[in-house]
Amino acid sequence: MAEAVAATSPLMAALTKIKDSALHVVSQRKPMTEILDRTAYQRPGSFSEATGRMQKNLNYFKINYVLLTAAVLSAFILYHPWSIVWLSAIGSAWTYVYLVRTEPLKIGERPVSDREKVLGMSGISLLIVFFMSSVGSVILSGFGVALLAIGAHSAVRVPDDLFIDDSANDNGFFSFLSPPRPGLTGSVA
Repeated sequence: MAEAVAATSPLMAALTKIKDSALHVVSQRKPMTEILDRTAYQRPGSFSEATGRMQKNLNYFKINYVLLTAAVLSAFILYHPWSIVWLSAIGSAWTYVYLVRTEPLKIGERPVSDREKVLGMSGISLLIVFFMSSVGSVILSGFGVALLAIGAHSAVRVPDDLFIDDSANDNGFFSFLSPPRPGLTGSVA
């Protein structure tokens, strides 16, 4: 029994860390009432105004846009069941090569290094996704629809009523993935 607890301890620690990181990211999202405020939409007067709005809105609503992209990709993949089958097969192959297989992988009599395994599995995965199945087109279509929705929303949403602290957002678009700083509680925008 103690062996089973010891074997699952690193797995549980990793799952707990993933859960905490996901909760931290999701806690930073903006409320839907801010996103869907009908009074805040207005057609931009010029291209430069639209790009300025897009820059501010992308920075302010970045968590919501990432979640929207994930939802759109999930919907596209669920509406194409063969994509689920192909992605499951690829995930199973990666799991077998890295987690299930205990003896070193050999081609002929030569052992394969970790770098070669990563490169080989990545190449095979890309070959299957983009050339041997329709998974690549499903994923690219999902990204396209998500980017179109994000672009339209961020161009027509007037950011004047948003509290945007530019000094707090100087770490780039993916700064929300960094862990919370000690002493900070609640949402970090």
